[in-house]
Amino acid sequence: MMIKILLIGLFFLYRLILEFVYYLAYPLIWLVLWRKNYLQAIRSDYTEAQILIHASSLGEINAVAELIKALQDRGYKLAINTVTVTGRERAKQLFPELPISLSALDIGHLRKIQMRKIKPQLILIAETEIWPNMLYAAKINAIPVIFVNARISEKSLKSFLKARSLIAFLSSSVRLILAQSEDDNRRLASLFPGKCLTAGNLKYALKLPEHDSQQLRMKWGYAEDDLILCWGSSRPGEEELLLKILPRLLAEFPRLKLILAPRHPKRISEVSALLTGNEYQLFSQEQPEGRAGILVIDVLGRLTEAYAICDLAIVGGSFMDFGGHNPLEPAFYAKAIIIGRYYSSCRDSVRQLSSDHAILVSESRTLQEDILALLCDKALRDSMGQAARKVLTKNAHALENHIREVEQCLQ
Repeated sequence: MMIKILLIGLFFLYRLILEFVYYLAYPLIWLVLWRKNYLQAIRSDYTEAQILIHASSLGEINAVAELIKALQDRGYKLAINTVTVTGRERAKQLFPELPISLSALDIGHLRKIQMRKIKPQLILIAETEIWPNMLYAAKINAIPVIFVNARISEKSLKSFLKARSLIAFLSSSVRLILAQSEDDNRRLASLFPGKCLTAGNLKYALKLPEHDSQQLRMKWGYAEDDLILCWGSSRPGEEELLLKILPRLLAEFPRLKLILAPRHPKRISEVSALLTGNEYQLFSQEQPEGRAGILVIDVLGRLTEAYAICDLAIVGGSFMDFGGHNPLEPAFYAKAIIIGRYYSSCRDSVRQLSSDHAILVSESRTLQEDILALLCDKALRDSMGQAARKVLTKNAHALENHIREVEQCLQ
């Protein structure tokens, strides 16, 4: 009991110090936020909404995108707050019709203004964003909170357990924790006893455009007997890796075509310079008779089409230490997938796909042989692709679970 009282006392002292520092250093804070395009976090231009969705960054926005769409379709009035600028821009791209802003800095009076302006009936927090003053503002305003697509690592759990009594005090308005997995449920239950439910990972609730792959291949200028290798979301160093082994791949498969989709469009000129001496073409260029040996996607929104028409997908950002990108997009199109060993940002997805033999984890020194092995074996590619699609199918319940619990809370 004494520890709990001490922690709560320290929390209110922390709130007081934050307010004091904020007002004392306001001119400097304003200048720093202005330089970082972050002034919105101290302004009060919020829009009233029935449900406030708080998602930290681009990854969280992508993860809960289908949930947001489903709630939109049911007529709920939504507002989205993000912690990062990239998260805000991604949310604007996906939901241009919704009010989207940077979340208030986690300072008492700013949170109070945020809640007074938005007047939410429910707050949905993506994953496990525990902001003390946000939870306290929800508590004193009696606004129910649900953590959606929640997860927590053992390392993070150990840190939070040191303040378990304080978290219990702050989270009295937390109605439910919708955990991604049983392991997450177990860990989160030690922080939020009696409030956890395993609902599944919303990342698997993927809804991408359906394509007729044969017609799309023809539209893109590929012949029926072309063998297409797509490297999606490539990052610096990965294009050189592929170009180094390309001659051997072409020696084995003369009809091999390569689609390169750099993660960031601003790298197109850099990638084009690397391809000097190779037969290549930019997607935005007028299509000639038949596609060039290498096609570089230099426009946004075309990667899913590339995955839909390819015979083998390589997920970039994973052969150099960038954390990897989403392997579930090629899985949606039932493609055999190769990913590098740096996949920390999509660890759960890779684990699920690996357990069903639906993805091959490779590395720079084995990539050539791994590609050749899969290109040589169509039956293996097909079986991996079907297994990958089944991973999405068996996890599709996550969206329905989340919607059901959110609506029950509102009712």
